[in-house]
Amino acid sequence: MLALMKTRRWLSFTALVVLAIIGFGLLSRWQWDRADERRTERIAIAQAQVLERVDSVTDLGEFTRVQISGTFVNELTQLVRQRPLDGGNGYWVMTPLNVQSPGQTGLQTWVLRGWLGASTIATQAPLPPPAPPGEITVTGAIRNFEAPLDEVYGLPAGVVAKMSEEELNPTVGNATVDNRVVQLISLSPGQDELVIVPLPQIDEGQNISYAVQWILFALVAMVGWFIFLRREARTPIE
Repeated sequence: MLALMKTRRWLSFTALVVLAIIGFGLLSRWQWDRADERRTERIAIAQAQVLERVDSVTDLGEFTRVQISGTFVNELTQLVRQRPLDGGNGYWVMTPLNVQSPGQTGLQTWVLRGWLGASTIATQAPLPPPAPPGEITVTGAIRNFEAPLDEVYGLPAGVVAKMSEEELNPTVGNATVDNRVVQLISLSPGQDELVIVPLPQIDEGQNISYAVQWILFALVAMVGWFIFLRREARTPIE
């Protein structure tokens, strides 16, 4: 078999198999890293502590729990389209909160108040219920803004394609806006009529499964290489 391995054909085949094994190993490592990231996110969601009465949510880590107080600005409410929940299509309802802070004036924070089912007419957005009036304390989880979509046309007034700074912030005028969103978990006093949007259910199991599969592919490549080599070495030369 050693003499066979030194032939040009088998040297090329062996190099190809080695490259495939390295590639499978790198893909497996990438999936393991993704699993670690998702595990970290899952633990952060499960163990998050509430930061009470914060003045600003700027630069806080995603899924951090906060309490923030202020008054909702109902007339600036925006709907984020194409947000399915429990098998139904709908919208995320975003309303800015005028933050009550001794050291801040004109500061607003976007609050993801909840989910609203879509209307039967695609070109017409449903009218969301107004947020509770007066000073409200929102308990929620920090969410990052999304990347905007380019070249989106024909949306009804008050509807945006993504929960992005670029699409939401022009509606607030000259106010200073936090660079994070608060996803509502509960509020006090009062009660919102919208369906609370659940926090993401993060499970690293699928990434671990993919990582193991790539390792198995590498083992198959090694075993296949050896089987082919032994078979050809045993084949008599005519």
